[in-house]
Amino acid sequence: MYLKSLELQGFKSFPDKITLTFDEGFTAVVGPNGSGKSNIGDAVRWVLGEQSTKELRGKSMEDVIFSGTAKRKQMGFAAVTLTIDNSDHALAEPEPEVAVTRRLYRSGDSEYLINGRNVRLKDINELFMDTGLGRDGYAIIGQGRIAEIVGAKSNERRDIFEEAAGVSKFRYRKQEAERKLSQAQDNLVRLTDITAELESRIGPLKSQAEKAEKYLVLAAERKKLEVSFWVYRLSKQSAQLQSLSDDYLKLTAEYENLQSDLERSEEKLALAFQDMQQATVDIEALQNKIVASEQENASVTAGIAVCETEIRHSNDRIAEIEAQLAELLESGDSWEQKLSEQDAYLKTLIGRQTVLDQEIEAQVQQLSAMSAQESAQDGAISEQDSALREMYLQQNAHRVRIQGIEHDIAENAETIRRGESDGSSVAERLRSYDKEEQKLEKQIGAAADKVSEQQNRLSGFRQLAGIREQKFQQAQDAVNRMQSEYDQLRQRQRILRDLEQNMEGYAGSVKQILKVAGSGRLGGVHGTVAQRITVPPEYGTAIETALGGALQNLIVANEDSAKRCIRYLKEVRGGRATFLPLTTIRGGKLREQLEGTDGFVALACDLVGFDEVYRNVIENLLGRIAVAEDIDAASRIAKKFGYKFRIVTLDGQVVHAGGSYSGGSAARSAGVISRTHELEEAAEKLKALEAQMETLRAEAGKRKAEWAKLLTDTEGAQALIEQYQSEQNALQQQLADLKVRAASDRAWQENEAEQRARLLERTEQLEKSKTEAEQQLAAIEAEIKEAESKLALDSEAQVKLHSEQEMLSEQLAAQKIRQAELAKDIESERSRRIALAQSMEKAADQKAELESAVQTEKKSIADKQKEITALTEGQEARRTAINGMQEEIVRLRRAHDEKERYTVDIRKGIDELHKASEKQSAERTRIEERKGAVEKEIDDLIFRLQDSYELTRTEAEAQAEPIENVKETETQLSSLKNRIRALGNVNVAAVDEYKEVSERYAFMTGQIKDIETAKRELEQLIEQLTTDMCVIFQESFTKINRYFGEIFVELFGGGSASLQLTDPDNILESGIEIKVAPPGKVIKNLIALSGGEQSFVAICIYFAILKLRPAPFCILDEIDAALDEVNVRKYAQYLKHFFGQVQFVVVTHRRSAMDEANVLYGVTMQEDGVSRLLRLDQNGVAITE
Repeated sequence: MYLKSLELQGFKSFPDKITLTFDEGFTAVVGPNGSGKSNIGDAVRWVLGEQSTKELRGKSMEDVIFSGTAKRKQMGFAAVTLTIDNSDHALAEPEPEVAVTRRLYRSGDSEYLINGRNVRLKDINELFMDTGLGRDGYAIIGQGRIAEIVGAKSNERRDIFEEAAGVSKFRYRKQEAERKLSQAQDNLVRLTDITAELESRIGPLKSQAEKAEKYLVLAAERKKLEVSFWVYRLSKQSAQLQSLSDDYLKLTAEYENLQSDLERSEEKLALAFQDMQQATVDIEALQNKIVASEQENASVTAGIAVCETEIRHSNDRIAEIEAQLAELLESGDSWEQKLSEQDAYLKTLIGRQTVLDQEIEAQVQQLSAMSAQESAQDGAISEQDSALREMYLQQNAHRVRIQGIEHDIAENAETIRRGESDGSSVAERLRSYDKEEQKLEKQIGAAADKVSEQQNRLSGFRQLAGIREQKFQQAQDAVNRMQSEYDQLRQRQRILRDLEQNMEGYAGSVKQILKVAGSGRLGGVHGTVAQRITVPPEYGTAIETALGGALQNLIVANEDSAKRCIRYLKEVRGGRATFLPLTTIRGGKLREQLEGTDGFVALACDLVGFDEVYRNVIENLLGRIAVAEDIDAASRIAKKFGYKFRIVTLDGQVVHAGGSYSGGSAARSAGVISRTHELEEAAEKLKALEAQMETLRAEAGKRKAEWAKLLTDTEGAQALIEQYQSEQNALQQQLADLKVRAASDRAWQENEAEQRARLLERTEQLEKSKTEAEQQLAAIEAEIKEAESKLALDSEAQVKLHSEQEMLSEQLAAQKIRQAELAKDIESERSRRIALAQSMEKAADQKAELESAVQTEKKSIADKQKEITALTEGQEARRTAINGMQEEIVRLRRAHDEKERYTVDIRKGIDELHKASEKQSAERTRIEERKGAVEKEIDDLIFRLQDSYELTRTEAEAQAEPIENVKETETQLSSLKNRIRALGNVNVAAVDEYKEVSERYAFMTGQIKDIETAKRELEQLIEQLTTDMCVIFQESFTKINRYFGEIFVELFGGGSASLQLTDPDNILESGIEIKVAPPGKVIKNLIALSGGEQSFVAICIYFAILKLRPAPFCILDEIDAALDEVNVRKYAQYLKHFFGQVQFVVVTHRRSAMDEANVLYGVTMQEDGVSRLLRLDQNGVAITE
């Protein structure tokens, strides 16, 4: 096993992702102080699980994340990966290579990974335990740790020795065993307390259970006698009730006859009252009509006034319109005069336009003549100009030749001067090339930084993408789990529905009746009691307990239906069932006033829902049962009312009439009501789960979108990396071009001297040619002067003619401008004439509209006058009708008075009938009271059956035996009650409770035995581990002591050294003393040694530990800082003793240590706060990012 590589990203001063690869042997990490080289050791310590911020040289764990610089942003996370070759499987991992990763995010989240899978810190510690790489290991040694070995107290030096001895794993197992032993002891104490409490209950419960069993036997005998006796009394009272019912029916018939006579008389009286009321209504109606007619006449009078007002307004409007017409007639004459004036002005303008056109034509002809004269003069001047141009060409040729010669001379001189100047420039340029080369190298480095930064971002994006993908998978898993829960609930719902359809929980006889009734072969079957009621979930247990087997009772229409069902069951031998005919079952409720009683909930019948047709059945079964909150409340209520009725609690416990209690875990019913509730709850839960799944699916979609965005960001970062790499390549190409240009300039310097000599010789020849060319130029210039004088005179005459021509052209242009303005004025006046004609037409149209409005107003006046005439005629007709209605009112009042006298006679007859009816009613009431008393006694008997034994009358009659001697039966009942009373308070539940407590006591006793056995085994394990630790530590300590003495003598060149236990009798807790004597010295205390000697002593101890138990690799962080060069070389050379066994990574700045290294890593900080690495080995130098 050896260290292959270390990868850092965002850790302390290493923001960019870097990878250090390690070879076997000795790797040195060097660099100036503050460059960040010790951060490499911190990274290894951190990834192996270090939790102490002090050990990591920080104040908080967040300090390990790169905090940013003036040029760089802070990182959002720190990550370190340690890759170890595990081909020898020294680590408990199946893979040949183990990569341990630790990440910390600025949010505070962190994670540990082994080969990419998430693990706990505990797993990391256990993986490296007893390898020297553990929490207290010796694989990472810094200056502080070296000082601790020497300067610590004797009892504080044990950790590193225990790790070296391989005791850590044993100590960890011992601590785990001690923790389990402590837990076992706590459990044993708790179970002992419980067992003691159960043991104290078993004795009393046993005697209570025996008494309860006697009570149950006597109670069964009493039940048998009481049921038979009560059924006998029910039979007698039912016969008396039938006799009273017959008498009551006879009186009822007579009473109904009297009521019929009374109703007929009251009908006559009602008819008379109706006639009187009708007369009153008619009178009121006529009076209302009279009032309405009078109001209508008043309204008509107001309407006539309105019409007269509108006629006046129309006359005023006609006057206004006629005034407007007169005004329009006056303005018409004015518009015709304006039109005539406009035509005259337009004619004048046209005349001016004709005169102006003639003047312009004359000027055009004069300008044409001048153009012809100017053309003739141009021909003569052109000939003279051609000759003069030829002379100019000759002159220019000579001048050009002279200029060319002068240019060549000057160019040669300039070339010589420029060569001299360029020589300086080339030298300066070569110097600038050197600077530019350095600049480009920096830019290449900056581009490389950008590439590295984007690679860092890319790595971060990939890591975050992995996290987002994991969160998406978690969200998707949550959806899948919720879907699974949903599917299971749907399956449960289907099962419950199947149970409901198959009538599971019902007796076979009940199922047969329901099936046959469903096919139509048995009529009148309404279903079971459970099917005909609805129960709120919170009362389900109480109602199931109260009804018990009655849940399966079948409700039928009448006695015949019940008989048919019973005959069917007998025929098919289908078993027995209880039937509740709606025509015979009578309901009733408790008469005791329970409202307001503490703990009382309601009567059981009031807690269920049912159709009104089943009221008697439900009250018969539940009307005499009270529901209480709990058993304490039920007990208080029962005691208050003398144990007269049954009370059921919400959790299914029962207090029976007579004082007995039932409860515990006894079965209550077939669970058909609970099944209904569960179906309803399943439907609600399914609905809720659907909503939750929608939310989870939306969350999964959101997580997927975040993941997709990060993948897009990753692609963007990859594109930027490619862009910056392209820029880096371009800069490198520029650098190569720059080097080519520098080489070219140096070649130019070599050729410059030869060229200067050639140019001086050529300049002398050019001076002779220049003198000849100047003589030829003087001759041609004389000829040119004579030709120029003649051409000047001819040109002056031409200029005068041209001036006159331009003046005439300007006059012509002015005339044309006036011509255009006049044409514009004519067009404007024509437009004004058209607008004036349109205004005249519009005035004519307005006149026609006003004349039409006058006619409209006149027609309106005529219509209003007709309306006034019609309103006046209707007013007279209404006055006549009012007189007729007043006469009808007088007639109706006389008819009303006659009917009133008739009603007095009818009332006398009604009073006599009322007296006879009251006499019959009193007799019926007397019989009804006697009948009610009998019914009450019957109800009481039925109530006792239901309340005491949960039996309906039908069930009781089926169980009852004949009563031959009433007095003897009463005597037997009295004797049984006395015997039951003699038992005292009986706890019926004690039978089941005794069984339950006994079973639990036996279970707890077994648990105690198991824990005591486990405790003994743990104590034996701890003892064995302690013994093994002592033996192993003693053996290892002896070897380390021997190796320490040998290494000390070798490194110090003599002297002696040893390690001693401060308490040899307590090896596992003893401190460790260090005794040393360098050559020629007597040392009593380590403090007397110099700092270098103390460090060298600690290094000797460290080498002794490595010799005993070599760690796979070691990080030594400047432990040579206090040594002089001689000892540094000894220390570095001694490391070679471990080559092949231990791989060393040494952080140092000592030259002697560097010389012994196989590979050097240089740490620099070219940019403030950012560390960079260079790897140097025997093959050259390469930059490692």
